[in-house]
Amino acid sequence: MTADPPEYRMYGEFAHLWQQISAPEDYAEEAAELREVIFDLLHGSPEPYRPAVLEMGVGGGNSLSHMTDFIDAVATDSSPGMLDMSRQVNPSVEHIVGDMRSMRLDRTFDAVIILDAISYMLTQDDLRQTFETARAHLEPGGVFIAGPDWINGITAIPNLSCKLGKAAELSYSEYVHDPDPTDTQIELIFNFFIPQPDGSVKVEEDRHLHGLFPLETWLHTMRDAGFESGTRRYSADTTGGSGYYITGIAI
Repeated sequence: MTADPPEYRMYGEFAHLWQQISAPEDYAEEAAELREVIFDLLHGSPEPYRPAVLEMGVGGGNSLSHMTDFIDAVATDSSPGMLDMSRQVNPSVEHIVGDMRSMRLDRTFDAVIILDAISYMLTQDDLRQTFETARAHLEPGGVFIAGPDWINGITAIPNLSCKLGKAAELSYSEYVHDPDPTDTQIELIFNFFIPQPDGSVKVEEDRHLHGLFPLETWLHTMRDAGFESGTRRYSADTTGGSGYYITGIAI
């Protein structure tokens, strides 16, 4: 049985602050490169038609907001609060609550994409279930693209890394570390500094776990789920990421 997804505070009680944490305009370059990959894998070059695309783990919908002019999209996420944020920037898109490891929509698409949300798959079994979900929503020849933040042996994981951000209603820090280099997980610790009406500052902590797998684990797990697997490099780095898409063509 698939366990319930962890309840990260960023995607629950703080979801309404998402566009201050992560602005849609920062994702235009990433979306442009993703468009090229989608059309190239589907047809070898951009075509004057709108493919049907399922984005699983859409989060706040920032990348998708730059893609709805050229795709017909359905967006899913396990967090109702994050789907509410995505609806604000993607009002024409159908949004559905669902766990990417187990959901079945009983329809198929030209492409399935999972961007940095794939990083929350913590075990190889999580990956396998997610890839099987993607395959269930594709006909043979359909395209699957995953965009992990981390690939063991490719992405540099410093022992300690800190990033700061500031917006109108809050400031935050992101602290990344690998407490056990022998396992398949790393930890991200977020602290939110939220000004209060009385002039004080409320400090809230939110700890996240991300999966960390070698490239070959990504590729052979995708092959086992029914895909011809490969990789594509990308250069957009304003939103982080490993620099690689893991790609699959449904067999």
